[in-house]
Amino acid sequence: MSMTTTETAASPRGASRRERHVATSSYSPGPWSWAWLLVGTVLLPFANLQTLIPLAAWLAPVFLLRFTRSHRALVGLPILVVAMWGALLFGLRDGFFPVVGGAGYYVFVSTLALGGALPFAVDRFLSPRLDGIARTLVFPAAVTTVELLGTIGNPFGTAGSTAYSQYGSLPLVQLVSVTGIWGLTFLVSWLAPVVNQMWERGLSGPGVKAPAFLLIAAITAALLFGGARLAFSAPDAETVRVAALAPDRQLSELAYSAPDLTSGTQAERNSAREEHFAPVLDDLFDRSEREALAGAKIIAWSEAAARTLAEDQSAVVARAADLAREHGVYLQVSMIVQLPSGRDASDGAVNENHAVLLDPSGKIAWDYQKVNPTPGDGHKPVPGDVPSVETPYGRLATIICQDDFFPAFVRQAGVAGVDILLVPSSDWDSVADWHAQQTPFRAVENGVAVVRPTRLGTSLATDGQGRLLGHKPDYFVGGDQTLVVPVPTQGNDTWYVGIGEAFAYASAAGLLVLAGAAFLPKRRRQSR
Repeated sequence: MSMTTTETAASPRGASRRERHVATSSYSPGPWSWAWLLVGTVLLPFANLQTLIPLAAWLAPVFLLRFTRSHRALVGLPILVVAMWGALLFGLRDGFFPVVGGAGYYVFVSTLALGGALPFAVDRFLSPRLDGIARTLVFPAAVTTVELLGTIGNPFGTAGSTAYSQYGSLPLVQLVSVTGIWGLTFLVSWLAPVVNQMWERGLSGPGVKAPAFLLIAAITAALLFGGARLAFSAPDAETVRVAALAPDRQLSELAYSAPDLTSGTQAERNSAREEHFAPVLDDLFDRSEREALAGAKIIAWSEAAARTLAEDQSAVVARAADLAREHGVYLQVSMIVQLPSGRDASDGAVNENHAVLLDPSGKIAWDYQKVNPTPGDGHKPVPGDVPSVETPYGRLATIICQDDFFPAFVRQAGVAGVDILLVPSSDWDSVADWHAQQTPFRAVENGVAVVRPTRLGTSLATDGQGRLLGHKPDYFVGGDQTLVVPVPTQGNDTWYVGIGEAFAYASAAGLLVLAGAAFLPKRRRQSR
């Protein structure tokens, strides 16, 4: 530990900051520090990613912070990076990021480990120079700031945020309706330095009670707010029957087993259309008509539900328009459009990812292309906004799959007063549950119901407070890929829609203030 309990207790309650700094800067790691490293490292893979245990996200940093504070920075921090690297290799197992391979994969994991260790490094350098409440705010402010900075230029956006670990606590998730995910990240990360303050100084030591009281008060307030919001602001609007369709598993596998057509002849493209693409497309239209006859007013396909040729795209849209017009429904068809062979593909794009909404008159309400594609999907980013349209069932909008990793982008739906957000998605086995668990956060942030038809993953729908309205988790084993749910037609206002990422920026600014406070006394001593 950075100082023994005996040393801490011996520090006079009225000691100066300088004296406290000297006391907390003496190192006596002992064998137990390595045990805390082991415990924290074992918990780390379950604090996020594909195997989530929500409590692990609170506890893992407690032990890892204990380790880094117990060792000199040149010893503890490199060891922490190595430990995080190993934990990430386990957490990212089974092709969690299949688009990254070879040596690049290990570089990618190393980058994640360095980013994960950065808040511990900030705490290690700043916290010994601070005391009381301020000393406990460094780590959560650093975690929040690093997560914010980590979204810049990152194709995966906020994926992996600490906040997502708390998907199982609906009252706690309501906090994001005010602060976005950033407030929840801060709250979860705050526990580690508060517990470490107690660990170092004892329950009755100096600078312990005030931070502990403040953290308990903050958690209690968040839970009370969330509970009250769920109890007194539940959606009471009328509902609309929505059908969310994922493609038949075997037919989808047939479509995506077609030969590479990037340099195929027209004859090969014609053959792929008849043998591979048409069966799943016919099945999707048959099932859509069945749901329309059963009373669905909004029908949405999953991302990449159909695969079609560029020369056939207009025919697919026309067919969808006929069905929408005949049955008076809103029908969103989602498809991967294979671009023509011989096209200039200098940008690397070989396909386009479309979600096309047809209104009950058969007109195109929008033709949206995915703005934030997964690297390796074969299509380039298409700059655009979240489209929306007013309907008798509330205002509808759509994004596609990984777009939901970008809360500032999705916030456009909240600003537009959207009531129902369609999120056609396509996952794979190792990320299916993890990605689905992030869906309620976009719903709660923006006060919108979310309908998420998903190929190769978990189809689900939630209301604007994150309550699960229905789900289909059995894509890889089940035969029925249709989810039918009643969805509220009216959303609700949230503070997050108004203030956006303000809490994250405030955390970054607060970290700068803490850094200034930590080093200001040293400058004053040097000037004397």
